[in-house]
Amino acid sequence: MTEENLNPKMNIGEKLKSAREKAGLSIDEVQKDTKIQKKYLVAIENDDFEALPGKFYVRAFVKTFANAVGLNGDKFVEDYLPNNNVTGEVKSDAKPVKDQALTASRVVRPTPTETKAKMDFRKYLPLGVIAVIVVIVLVVVGFAVVKTHNDSSDSAPTNSKVTVSNDDVKKKPAKKKVTKKTTLKKGETKVEPVKDSTSDFTVQTGDDTSKLELSATRFTTASVKINGNQVWTGSLTPTVGHSVDIPKDTKEVNISLNNAPISSVKLNNKAVVMSAPAQGQSATQRQMNLKFNN
Repeated sequence: MTEENLNPKMNIGEKLKSAREKAGLSIDEVQKDTKIQKKYLVAIENDDFEALPGKFYVRAFVKTFANAVGLNGDKFVEDYLPNNNVTGEVKSDAKPVKDQALTASRVVRPTPTETKAKMDFRKYLPLGVIAVIVVIVLVVVGFAVVKTHNDSSDSAPTNSKVTVSNDDVKKKPAKKKVTKKTTLKKGETKVEPVKDSTSDFTVQTGDDTSKLELSATRFTTASVKINGNQVWTGSLTPTVGHSVDIPKDTKEVNISLNNAPISSVKLNNKAVVMSAPAQGQSATQRQMNLKFNN
């Protein structure tokens, strides 16, 4: 659209409004395109130039308005505002127009590169904030650790001394008591019950071999093991007993009695007497363990 198409009798506001309507634009669309506030656009269309912030803005706003509705802004201003022949002084309470486009060209929009840079900045801003917070936390924790270490060092005694008396130096370790093994003469045998046991006995004898004799006042059965090997099992009666020869270097003899109260055991003609059974232990079925210490 050119100025020739406009009615020459129209004033400035009417010409701009007519051009806007012919361009199919609303006031809101012109405001969005020019960034000029709607109230100023309406004032220009009503030729109310006193409503604008001041004389300086009149030519700029009119030129930008004309360009936005398809007119030649520079020519329009020269034709209708050659000497800025409009009334209106600068108002003392006028506020600067935010983001106004005061040039003859249309509003300059950011380039794709500038837009991407802004988006990247907004994208990575939270990560930067988190990184700063992490660094601050690490510094605080490190400071606390160092302070705790220093406090511990300060509280530790620096002149601790250990005094050793001469008596302690002179003390010698106690000598272990060595139990001398009693050597028995040939034909001598010593059988002793083991403390806190009702079935174990220690045996010392001066003979190389020994003889075990089993008997009973009534019928019963028994068995004998030497060094874990069973060498005899059988019955005992009042008239028939049994004897077992115990060879040299025997370590242990195990005797099982099925009726201990009527049975008797002798080793090298020396009676081996069991103590009373422990609580819960059978009084008839008893075990005798002879451990040789030769």
